[in-house]
Parts: sequence; C-alpha cells; structure tokens
Amino acid sequence: MGGLSKLKDLFVRAEPMLAPMDDPFIQIDKNATSQRLKLRERGAEQGALEQPPAHLNTLDAVESEIVTDVHETYSRAQTDAANSIRTYDGRLAELVLLQSVSQIGVSAKLAVGDFKLSVANALNRLSNSGDAIASSYSELREFRAEHALRRPAHRATSSAAGLGYILLSWALETALNAVLLRQNDAMGLLGGVVAAAAIGALNVGVAAVVGRLVWPLTQHCANAKRVLGWVGIALWLGSVAIWNWGAAHYRDAKVTGLPNPEVEALAMMTGGLDSIYSWALLIAGAVFAVMAALSGYRMDDPYPGYGRVARRHDERCQIYAEDVESATIQLKEIRDDAIDEAVGIRTELDRQQAERGQILAARDAFARRFSEFSNQLETIANALLQDYRTANLTARSTASPEGFSNRWTLQKSVLPPPPPMVVKEDDLRAAEVALDATTSEISAAFDQAIQQFEPLDKLKRRLGDA
Repeated sequence: MGGLSKLKDLFVRAEPMLAPMDDPFIQIDKNATSQRLKLRERGAEQGALEQPPAHLNTLDAVESEIVTDVHETYSRAQTDAANSIRTYDGRLAELVLLQSVSQIGVSAKLAVGDFKLSVANALNRLSNSGDAIASSYSELREFRAEHALRRPAHRATSSAAGLGYILLSWALETALNAVLLRQNDAMGLLGGVVAAAAIGALNVGVAAVVGRLVWPLTQHCANAKRVLGWVGIALWLGSVAIWNWGAAHYRDAKVTGLPNPEVEALAMMTGGLDSIYSWALLIAGAVFAVMAALSGYRMDDPYPGYGRVARRHDERCQIYAEDVESATIQLKEIRDDAIDEAVGIRTELDRQQAERGQILAARDAFARRFSEFSNQLETIANALLQDYRTANLTARSTASPEGFSNRWTLQKSVLPPPPPMVVKEDDLRAAEVALDATTSEISAAFDQAIQQFEPLDKLKRRLGDA
C-alpha cells in the first residue's frame, strides 16, 4: 500500500540516537583551585605591600586571574551545553512522523482506495473467467442436445498412457515375430527383427488409427456416420486377417527356404499354413492389432468430439478456480500488509509522542542543571575572591580597596527554547482515528470481495441449472 509505506519509511532510523551525559559540566574544586593559585599567600603578599590601593574600584591582577579561570570553565560549559541542546533538538527533529501527521489521513485514504482498486481488478479478471465458463457450459449443453447425450464425458486415459500401450503392443509383436521370422534369413536375428518391426508397425499403426478415428463413429447419433463406422471396422478386421494371413505364409516361405519369400507368400495365401508357429504368428498379429485399436479407442470419450468439448470445459473451470485462489491470496497479502503498516504507524506515532515528552523533560532538566551550574560557578568565583581578599585585608594596615566590597557577577547565557511543535493535539487524534478506520475499511472491503468471489461449485450449479 503505497501511501502508508511512504509514511512508514519516515521513522526508519539509519543510526541509533545517543543521549548526552546527564551532567557534562566540569566542577571546580574551590579548595584545590585556591591552593593552585596560591590565593592566601598572594593576598598576604599584596596586603603587606598595601596593594591594591584603597581607591581601586576594579579587580586587581590576582582577582582578574581568578575571574579568567572561572570564565574558561564557563566557556567550556557553554560549549558542552550548546552541543547537548543541539543533540536534544536533533532528536526532536528526528521524530518526523509527528511533523508529518497531517499526511496520515490522506495516506490512509489512499491505502483504502488502492485496496479497493485491487479488489476491482481481481473481480474484472474473475469476470472474464466466469464468462468463459458460461460460454463453455453453453457449448457443452448444445453439444449434448445436438447429439442426444445425457451422460457426462468418460474419463479417458492420458495421451501418454494410450501411446505407451500402442508402443507396447508393437514391441511385443516385434519381439514375438522376430523369433518366428529369423529362420533362413541372410541377416539372421537382425533380419528377423527388421522384418518383424515392419510387419508389426503397419499392423499396430493402422489398428491404432482405426481405434482412434473409425471405431468412435459407431457411437455417433447420426445413422450415416454410425454405418460408416461399422463398415470401417469390418474393412479393418478383414485387412487384419489378410495381412496377418499373408505374414504367416511369409514365415512358411522363409522356413521352406524358397527364394523371394515375399512373392511366394502371395501365391501360398490360397492354401493352408504349414506350421503351428505360423498359426501363432497369425493369432498374435490379430491380438496385438485389437490391443492397439482398443488403446486408441480409450484415449478419449467414445463419442466423437465429446471428450474434446468436455476437456475444454474442465480446463476453463480449472482456470477459474485458480484465478479465485490467486485473487484471494493476493488480496489477503495486500490486506495484511496494509493493516501491518497502519498498526505500525499507529504504534510509532504513540511512541514518538511519548519520546517527545521524554526528550522535552530531559532537555528542561538539562537547562535547569546548566542554570544551577552557572549560579554555582558564580558562588565559587566569589568564594575564591573572598579567600584572596581576606588574606589581603589581614596583612595590610591601610583601608581596604573599594572593589573588595563588590560581588562579582557572571554574565550568564540563556539556552534557546525547544523548537515549537506545530502539530496540534486534534491533528494527532484525527490521525489515530484515520489509521483505525483504515484497518476497519480494508478488512471490510476484503470480506466483501471474498463474498463476491463465487466458488466454482456454486457457479457450476448456477450455470448447470440454467
């Protein structure tokens, strides 16, 4: 479902987001700093020298060093704070689904529309298959009426099986005849096999053609075709008898050792057979011919043309059943994908709302911590100044400088406010309602589509009753 898939891509992160440290600010150790700067020693030295002068109302060199040290710490803290704030704001910016909430309703409608379009396309394809079945029923009904058929078409053997039986008949006849015809052959067994294969091929081949094309005519409703079929069968039976009678005499001529046994066999056909083996060749040829004819006859329904019409009808029914199954599976996959995407977007929307609240809370806490750190840094700075000033006042005999009574103030920076959220609460609720409605509408459309897919058995009953 294109619309929802595009929205789903919005909350796929390439990398995990990392939160800044809870307290990245470097704390100043007041006592250690005082010792490092030797504030008490330097204050006593300056006081003994009556420095700074009493009229000085600004910071002296030592005080400026203290303030500079504090400013450096504060500058690093400002940089860390700015980086952390950017991290928080970056995390807020990555909640893109909240920024795109207005698209959810439109995408949900598109998803429903796409699904209904898929349903319409599936119904159109099934309509074509249904029309084909209706035409097939009409053709089958007219064929039965025209030929006075009230029975269903017989299930025929497959073409491969029928051809296999015919080839088996030919192979068996060839093997038997080869044994009986090898005597006095210049080529020995090979000559017998060649002669047997030729005799069997003609015998079985003609029988198969008769069984497939002539024999079914005996079932035809038209008297003329039925008579033609019986006449053809009679002629074929006569030809089988004559051909195999001649083959048997051909064996007698070969066994006798007569030259040109083919020609001699024709002259001998008016007489009887000399050997029981010749009678075996005659009977085997007739049996295999009947077997081949029967195999050809059973390759289709015995009534001419009925099997072809019935198979065409069955194929159209099978195509319709496969189309129904394919359409059902396809629509089910589309439905499941759309619902999964809608549920995923709804879940992600709730997650991003909760995450935004957590980020804002963490950002506010960080901003308060930075403000507290600024005040703490100012307090430490004044404490360091006081260490220096106390030692200075203790060592001097003149009046204290005017600047010693001043409290130093840190020029604090204010962190920027979080980016405003342009999405209204009503928009969020509307998006959630749209996603819920999408799952319901797509499920309902799927159920309605399945009801419109007429099962094959019901379609057959309806068309058959018609």
